[in-house]
Amino acid sequence: MESFHEFTVRLCRDVGCYYHHTAKAPAYSLKKYDTDERGKMGVFGWVNEQKRENRFKVDTYWYLADMAGVAHLADVTKEGMHYVSRQNDPEGRGTGISIFVRNGSTGEDYRKAVKVLKAVMSEIV
Repeated sequence: MESFHEFTVRLCRDVGCYYHHTAKAPAYSLKKYDTDERGKMGVFGWVNEQKRENRFKVDTYWYLADMAGVAHLADVTKEGMHYVSRQNDPEGRGTGISIFVRNGSTGEDYRKAVKVLKAVMSEIV
């Protein structure tokens, strides 16, 4: 069984990105740049552990996935997912997508998460 940290390290290695432990939640943020300077990290996703389901949840922004042509690969799409209320988000920038990966998986679910994150990261300037 893979630990939450081990999964995040493997995922980031395969995507080619960096991670940062979030202070407010038991999650890792995924970022394009290796810096902790707020506003310059290029955060484009998050990884959470879902212990009861024995899986990990990988989140990213829907609009970036749509621009990259991979939004259709989402397991779940949710408005207001990324801490932006729907009423303050007429453009839907806070809408997110989630991809679920079974713990220890190297199969299709894992490859899909890597594909989506690589594509989304390419949309970050």
